[in-house]
Amino acid sequence: MGDSLIKPRQDTAQSTEAALHWMIALEDKPDDAEVATAFEAWLASSEDHVKAWAEARHVWKVLGAAHEAREMAGRRDHMRRSSSKTPMARGTRRRGYFTASILAVATICVAAVFLQDIRIWLQADYSTGVAQTREIRLEDGSTIHLGADSAIEVAFDQASRNIRLLTGEAYFEVEPDAARPFRVDAGDVDTTVLGTAFDVRMMAEGTAIAVNRGRVAVASSTAAEVSGAPLEAGDWVRVSHAGKVERGRDVPDLAGGWRSGMLVVKDRSVGEVAEALGRYYRGRIVLADAAIAGQRVTGVYNLNEPIGALTAVAVAHGAYVHQISPWLAVVSSW
Repeated sequence: MGDSLIKPRQDTAQSTEAALHWMIALEDKPDDAEVATAFEAWLASSEDHVKAWAEARHVWKVLGAAHEAREMAGRRDHMRRSSSKTPMARGTRRRGYFTASILAVATICVAAVFLQDIRIWLQADYSTGVAQTREIRLEDGSTIHLGADSAIEVAFDQASRNIRLLTGEAYFEVEPDAARPFRVDAGDVDTTVLGTAFDVRMMAEGTAIAVNRGRVAVASSTAAEVSGAPLEAGDWVRVSHAGKVERGRDVPDLAGGWRSGMLVVKDRSVGEVAEALGRYYRGRIVLADAAIAGQRVTGVYNLNEPIGALTAVAVAHGAYVHQISPWLAVVSSW
């Protein structure tokens, strides 16, 4: 994919940076009439500025950075009283505010991911990091292909084989054992098999199961209707946290297709694709426009280039990817 697709348009990039600059300036000087007047003039000068400001506020709210910026502003007030007040010094400080606040946003992103990882690591028997996959051979001869940024807990005994998917995605190749059913618990959804190969994925919206070969029985505490006929090769089912059930059938080999390093999606939402790509991106992806998040996508994307793949998805829907820092990518319609 060419660099031209990865870089946002110059004018929108400038609007994005300017909007974040004004966000910081207004947080820093909430009662300064001169700053407020200059901001209003900037906002009224372009429709792009209005859009950039709206999305900057949304991103700031999503990341929880406004509170952090206010705390930083308070500390800077003390420092400012003893610093030079020349125009050059003010300009230097203003650039410093922008840099420091972007670093604060990045720190929040990293901290949120790190705290989540700690909780999972304490529970997990096996886990992977961002953009890392792992093949696990179990004592019964079964194999688990653990997806990126994923974790599982294993509990085997003489009567059962239980796996708990804590986060992410895993593809299972199960050795038959009629005396010990193989069960995968993923949130509100349980999958039980004797011998088969299937994929289980936990998402923000719920859980998805797809079968490559064999048969699996699916049950859910939130969706009784999912406990029907077993899934067979090519079948898939998705159960939302609210209990909504969606069923379908695809080429069996699509189940666990991510093991090849390619993400194959068929009629899925941009939001879901962004979530999948996020497990291969060392930062956070924010969808600033709900309308874009709900658009449907079909395609094949390289998991080794998550931002390139995200940009391809965005461009197909007239949107853009703004990399605000190495740890933050924002998808917007401008």
